[in-house]
Amino acid sequence: MFQIKKIRPVDINEDIGRIVFKMHESKMEGMPVFSDHYEGMVYLKDIVVRNLDISTKVRVFIKKVPKLTDGENQIYDLANRGFKDYDVLPFFVNNDYIGVVSLLDYLSSLDLKIDLDKVAIEARIIDQNETIGVARNILNKEEVFLVSDKNEIVGAVNCFSLARIISTKRDRILTPDKIEEDEIKIKDFAEDFVKIEEKIGKDELIELLRENKYVVYKNKIITPKTIFRNLIKFEEYMKPEFSGFELTEGIYTEVIYKELNNFAKKVQKIIKPEKIKFHLKKLKKTGKTLYELNGRIIAGGRIISANVTGYGLLDLVQELIDKLEVQIIKAKH
Repeated sequence: MFQIKKIRPVDINEDIGRIVFKMHESKMEGMPVFSDHYEGMVYLKDIVVRNLDISTKVRVFIKKVPKLTDGENQIYDLANRGFKDYDVLPFFVNNDYIGVVSLLDYLSSLDLKIDLDKVAIEARIIDQNETIGVARNILNKEEVFLVSDKNEIVGAVNCFSLARIISTKRDRILTPDKIEEDEIKIKDFAEDFVKIEEKIGKDELIELLRENKYVVYKNKIITPKTIFRNLIKFEEYMKPEFSGFELTEGIYTEVIYKELNNFAKKVQKIIKPEKIKFHLKKLKKTGKTLYELNGRIIAGGRIISANVTGYGLLDLVQELIDKLEVQIIKAKH
């Protein structure tokens, strides 16, 4: 299970200046918004890429996003859908807000082998004398870019770099220098970055990302999102094998395939298998059909398997999943 952060919600009528300050101080990309009930989430990026007065109310930026719950069978599917678009998601138990889960904490809970060359992406390199408006346009589409001075990389900018400036705004004037915002150059808020010279392990990478939000590797960028996107590509490629499933088409059959496919996706988030296979066999073909259902998972040189026998195929599917899950949990710990 992943870590849940106890983040205090913000009020729907708060000014964005205060919200940006809170996000910058807590290093959180998003926060839950409440009135007398949960309204949705507000995200740092939606605010900092716009030139706005700090008195603008946070209600303007509320988004309805997937809510993570404590339902074990669906939580990883919800997380995968939600983290495709957002870096932070709210967590609820019995419809009560508990806290938030960051994409990084979600990734740290998974059994991953991270290849830096595969998760690093090409970085935009922008001259330090470009304006803050250029930075906003880039960050509207990308997470971070590198900053250059005479062809030398001298810094980097992400949404938290902009937040540092925006949280000091007063009626579109920056303090203490009283510079008009349009006059601000990227060099005024570009920051130092952490550069990785050689490959490191998952845990060390996670800790660097927790502290810095991104790292530079071979002049490329690595963020939680670039890791996640590579993970999704792997999951979409990895499909379970079905053998002996000569079933009549219909809703009943669709449910069986859906349950087994969803289980296979869940397995991939936990132990990263090399192979998942389900085999169905009819033991008695006359009268009421007697089935034998086998499941086999190969992960890290270890074989996890189970088989069940009975008449109701849907019940057998759930029974098989339950047996395999027990072994998977033991294998992970």
